[in-house]
Formats: sequence, structure tokens, C-alpha cells
Amino acid sequence: MKRRIAVLLVWTLPSVLFLAITCVTFRAYRIPPPDRLDGPARFAMIEALRAALDGKPEDPALLQQLTHTVRGPIVATVWSSGRSLATVNDESTDLAAATRALAAKLQAHPKLAPLDAALRAKARIQVDIVTGTGPLGGDHWLFDRLAVPGIADMLAINPGVEGIGVTINGVTTVVLPHELVGAKLLAAKKPSAALADFAIGVDLNKIRTMVATRANQKTGVAAKDLFRFRTDTFVELPVQLRRAAGAPYTAAADPLPLYRGVPPVPKINAAVLRAAALDGGRYLIGHLAPNGRYIYEHDVGSGLQTDPKGPSYSMPRHAGTTYFLAELYRITKEEWLREPIERAFAHLAELMGNKKCTSTLPDGTPIDCVMDRNDRIATLGSTALSVVALAEYQRATGDKRYLPTATKLASFILWMQRDDGSFRHRYDPASRKADDTAQDLYYSGEAALALARMHVITGEAKYAQGAERAVDWLVDWYDFFMSGFFYGEEHWTCISAEATWPAAKNPKYRDFCHGYGAFLRQQQPEAGEHPDEDDLAGSYNFTPFLMPNNTPAGSRTEAMISAYLLGRHHGTPDGAVREQVRGALQYVLGQQLRPDTDFNVVGPGYGGIPGSPIDRNVRIDFVQHVCS
Repeated sequence: MKRRIAVLLVWTLPSVLFLAITCVTFRAYRIPPPDRLDGPARFAMIEALRAALDGKPEDPALLQQLTHTVRGPIVATVWSSGRSLATVNDESTDLAAATRALAAKLQAHPKLAPLDAALRAKARIQVDIVTGTGPLGGDHWLFDRLAVPGIADMLAINPGVEGIGVTINGVTTVVLPHELVGAKLLAAKKPSAALADFAIGVDLNKIRTMVATRANQKTGVAAKDLFRFRTDTFVELPVQLRRAAGAPYTAAADPLPLYRGVPPVPKINAAVLRAAALDGGRYLIGHLAPNGRYIYEHDVGSGLQTDPKGPSYSMPRHAGTTYFLAELYRITKEEWLREPIERAFAHLAELMGNKKCTSTLPDGTPIDCVMDRNDRIATLGSTALSVVALAEYQRATGDKRYLPTATKLASFILWMQRDDGSFRHRYDPASRKADDTAQDLYYSGEAALALARMHVITGEAKYAQGAERAVDWLVDWYDFFMSGFFYGEEHWTCISAEATWPAAKNPKYRDFCHGYGAFLRQQQPEAGEHPDEDDLAGSYNFTPFLMPNNTPAGSRTEAMISAYLLGRHHGTPDGAVREQVRGALQYVLGQQLRPDTDFNVVGPGYGGIPGSPIDRNVRIDFVQHVCS
């Protein structure tokens, strides 16, 4: 009996614990969603503020439409060239009076005076109306009793939805949700050095300092004095859409309501997805330097970009990004894609020109691999994805000029493959020895895909056989007890499994990828599943307490498209996988930077994919995986 009780507790207590935390958080801390202004009221308010920004007289007819009483305060932000140029606020609860006060403050703001007519027209006005407040997370008996490290900080703020404020001597000071995102204070703590991309919890000390500075408090602000708030947030249309809509109010002229910084997202269809993929291609080409290297990262919140001439670079991601562009060209036949692809290939040829990795096998087969300038060790992923890109270009164009290079690289991949189908992942060109122990994430799946693509463009059996042995090894690795409950990052496995068709028609590939899809669906929320997170439906995340990263929604969708195709090849398409793909595509479409969302984008960000809903950094592989 005691054993049964112990087993029961082991399986139930963790669930009870986290269920209790969820219930406490929801009941004690949730702020109700905002009661939003309707379209005509948003339009009237923005038009009144726009008139002030343009130096026009007040229009009483606009203010007469603003009969609402609000909680406040209300903040108006003027965005220019992606930066917050001016911010004014008012605490009146009468919407018309607050709008009149905000308009007067905009007209008198010293930072707006230097703007010429063109910049004023391009500037966009954002309005945040505080609609509800709540206490800061933590200091609850459940958290104190359980003493779970980091829980209180992790639950302190709903990221991107809530702001932080303080009232001192009757004056309220607020830091808006987008300002917390821009200051990078919402996912600021990294519990493990081994997981560099995993961050949880807000930096309350820096938030306290930020609020104190804004409130002109030299002694700081105590955490207990802070409060959270939610807003009804909306932003002016881009100038070209404003001019097209005109006045008076129509639905086309409605300012854009924002939720976690994102306006309403278009519904997916073939045309919308094709346009989004091309926009991703435009972003990448716009971030391809004359030397053939990509601007690896672009923080669209600050405008900071990495130097394409610098040593910090990823050759696997260079090759993977070029693969996407070649794939995009194959499908769309847009000629503007071709020269940038060839420029990126020219950089690969330049790197291989030093012959640091050039060699000949004992049987006389020439091999080569891809290494960056300062690399001493060659990694399999750089070479594998270069082959995938070169093969994809030949599929798109029929141009065989890169085939000799791809053949040498593919021969290197075959040489790195073991008899059981697995691969060695690292190679020292100085000693001409492969490392038989090191294993790196993704490389085996990428190598399998490279061999499958080489078979497509050459028809040579050795590539099909190598790809099949590789996928067999990757899939059979999961032949253990409870394997269907645990998966690693196997997106390249499923992509390569589908790429082997019809040379390999093994139904276990389909079964594996459908099982992987079922596993991933447990991490994919649906609309209505988590309070206040309908905007995250379709993403992948293991807890609603953290923000999802956008890259998995792309890479796993690539895999699930391949999984669906495998099912279709075998006559058993999985409808659940299809809906899984559609959900993820709808989510990432909202995350892509579009003309209506670029008001807070510094630099050429159109078409880019930020790291997450609260991470404004765009990296080339984010765009590659999502748009592919």
C-alpha cells in the first residue's frame, strides 16, 4: 500500500504543483483584457493627434466623437524611422480632454519641431490607454512556501502585453509593454550556461531603475510599489495606406489595434504564403554584402547589425540560407534571386580556393570541404548544407557549373559516413583525420539530405544508398522503450526522409515522422487553450509561462510538411499533421515584419523574422527556416 501511495504521489504531485501555480497566477494576478475603443473612436483620436503633429488646427468634430471615460493614463508615442522620437502622456479619464492635452503636448514637443513635412508624413503615432492594473508577481504564500527558484520572477509580467508603473505623490509614471521589450528586460535570466538561448524571468532590478529614472526618483523605487498594467494599444496606418483610405472614417482607415506589438494577421492562403516567402527572400538579399557574406544578425529594435567582414559567422547558416534562396528561385522563378545566390556561391568558392581542405582519397577520389577563413576544424554541417544549396540551384536552373564542386563535397560526406550509416561530424584537415567521438546537433540529418539531393541531380545510386543508410540510422536510433514519448530536434531527419522518395519507400520513415509530429503537437497550443495567449496559437512551446522562439515554428513546420508528403506518398496522408502545419504558418505569418508592423523597425527589416514575440533580433537562419 505504501508503495502504491508513493508511486501515486510521484506521478501526481508535480502536476498538482504546477496546476496550483497556474490557478494562483490566474486568480491573483491576471488583469482582464482591455475593453478596446471601437474603430471610429480610434480613428478620431489618431486624426486629432495627426493634425497636431502636422501643425493643423484642432477639429472639434473629432473630439466630439470621443465620449468615452477611460482609466488612464494615456500615452502617445511618435515613431520616426523606427525609433521612438517623442512620448507624451496625460492622466485625464475623459478621452476627449486627454486627446486635446496630448495634441497640445505634441505640438510643443521640441524633438518634433525639426521634422520636415516628409518625415512628419512617414512618422506613425501609437496610443496606449491603460485599462487595468494588478500587483507585481511574487510575494504570494504559495511561492514563498514552495520556494521554487525563479518562479516569482518568471511570472512577474505577461511579456509584451503588460507594462510596469508607479504612482508617487499622485503622479503616475509608466513604462509601456513595448519599452520593456525594447530594453530586453523580459527574458533576462539564463539559468544554464549550457543553454545559451534559454532565458526566463524579468530583471526586476533594472526595471526598478528604469521606472525610478523616468519618475525622477534618485533613491530608486521599491518592487512592492510597482504595479502591472494592460493597455488598449493601437497605431496609425502607414502613410501610403492612410492616403489611400482618406477621410472620413471607413474600415480601411481604421488604426491598427496591437496585441503584443502585432496587428491583426492576414489569414493564410497560397498567395499570402508565397508573398511572405518572397518577402523573406528580399530581406536576406538586402542583408547580403558585396563580398557574398550575409549580415548575420540585425537587431531591428536598435538598428545594430553584425559586420559581414567580421570573424563571427556561421558557415552552416550561410549555406542553409543560400539553399532557401535557391529553393525560392526554383519555385517562383523570380530572376532577381539569381545573382545574389551566385554571389553567395562565389564566396564559398573563395573560401575553398585556399585548398585547406582539398585532398584525395586512397582510391583517387577528390574530396573537399567548406571552412571559414579562421576555422581549423571542418564541420560536416557546413559542407552538407553547401551541397544542398548547390544541388537546389541546379534543380532550379539546370545549370551544371557547380556540379564538380558539389561532387567533391559529396564525396567528403560519403567518406565521413560510417558503415552503420552514421556520420563523423568533425575533420582536422591538417592531420587529415576525422573525429570519431564528437557529435553535433543537426549534422547527420543535413548530411543525409545532401546525399538525397545529389541523387536527384545525378541519378547515381551511391548517393541514394548513402542517404537511405543515414536515414535508417537516424530513425532506428529511437528503437528503445518509450521512444515514442521522447524526441530530439529531428526536423532534418524528416526532411531528408522525404527527400529519399522514391528511391527509398520505407514506411518506417512515414511512421517515425508522423510520431514526431504527434509529439510536437503536444507543445503546440491552440486558440483558447491558454488565457491571453491566442496570438501564440500554432507556435511550439513546452510551457505557457515562457515565450516561444520563432525558429522552431519554422524548422518543425519544414519537417511536418515533409511528414505530410511522406504520408501522401504512401497513400495515408495525416490530416492532423496538415492542420499542425497550417497552425504554425498562421503563427509565423504574424511574426514576420510587414509594412504595417515596421513602425518600430530600425533599418531594412521588411520580411525579417525576429527571434520571438519579445526578441527583436533577426538572424538569417530565423528567416531561412520560417520562409522555407
